[in-house]
Amino acid sequence: MHISQSDIVNYEVKGFDGEKYIQLQSDAICERIAKFPGKLYIEVWWKFLYDPHAARVLPGFDPESKKRIFQHLLHDAAVIFCVNARDIDSNRQLGSDGVSYVESVRVLIEDIVAQLGIKPMIAINLVNKNAVSDNVSVFREVYEKDGYTVAYRYLITWYPEAVDDVVSERGYGQDEYIETDKKLILVTGAASNSGKMSTCLGQIYLDKQHGIDSGYAKYETFPIWNLDLEHPINLAYEAATADIEDFNCVDFLHEEYYHQQVTNYNRDVEAFPIVMEVAQKIVWPDNYVRQYHSPTDMGINRAGFAITDDRICAEAWLAEIKRRCDRYQDMVDRGEGEEVWVEDCERLIKQAESYFM
Repeated sequence: MHISQSDIVNYEVKGFDGEKYIQLQSDAICERIAKFPGKLYIEVWWKFLYDPHAARVLPGFDPESKKRIFQHLLHDAAVIFCVNARDIDSNRQLGSDGVSYVESVRVLIEDIVAQLGIKPMIAINLVNKNAVSDNVSVFREVYEKDGYTVAYRYLITWYPEAVDDVVSERGYGQDEYIETDKKLILVTGAASNSGKMSTCLGQIYLDKQHGIDSGYAKYETFPIWNLDLEHPINLAYEAATADIEDFNCVDFLHEEYYHQQVTNYNRDVEAFPIVMEVAQKIVWPDNYVRQYHSPTDMGINRAGFAITDDRICAEAWLAEIKRRCDRYQDMVDRGEGEEVWVEDCERLIKQAESYFM
């Protein structure tokens, strides 16, 4: 059966305790908030309120888990929604349904307002300070007329090579400050490369200029760090991101410090040294961020502790890899995809099937 990316599967037999997960993840977020006397900026990937992928691969996972978790925290939470100035200018198509970037942003922002009852603040990243485009100016004007707080975050051409310049008035110091009296700031965006991490770090820099001792973390679901690298659950994450060339890997920094092998993915492992080099220059001497020794430390992810039947979940993930393979093949047939995506999934299917032998 072919299932689109937005569909879920109604499982009769569960292998995941969705309610336990919501409690564990909520508690973990609250524990991390308590580590910082100022604010906590949590980067959340683009499946901000509804996650059909997790619901397909973890039988028992509520696709609205994030929404329910965030609703519990709304009394002291705000949202920053990140957009990319270059994507506004090109108005690139997101996904295969032909919806433009600007329209996708509008839908996502309105969804946050409708479901959480708060207006997100909007950070426009990679703005050319010397030549703000008409498209970006109009975008800002439209949202400000509707009562949204909108801030420009400017292009830093030497990032990340010259860290000292990044954490200076010439770098993060030139950005417009997004002020809020909330303790938890959820930072999300319309798509990849929206500038979520940079927004978090830039805000921490500006908070410090205002005497606020803030921190950073990532809301993670996949890969599941406390399951093996080649567990079918983690292999299916690779299948889901084959088109953007993500892949799982051992978090060697975590293994080096804790002598424990855990699973992470290439982008976080590659970015972590740069993130920490920047962070350690902008946080206070006793800030909890300095206790992050690996990208796994940086993440908040309790999904692995809510699995109740490993085999049921593994079977769901194998089925998902096969669906992804079919989906990529459909895209190739339409001239919209690359054959290597299919080949990667075929390899992952073989690896996942070996789990059951």
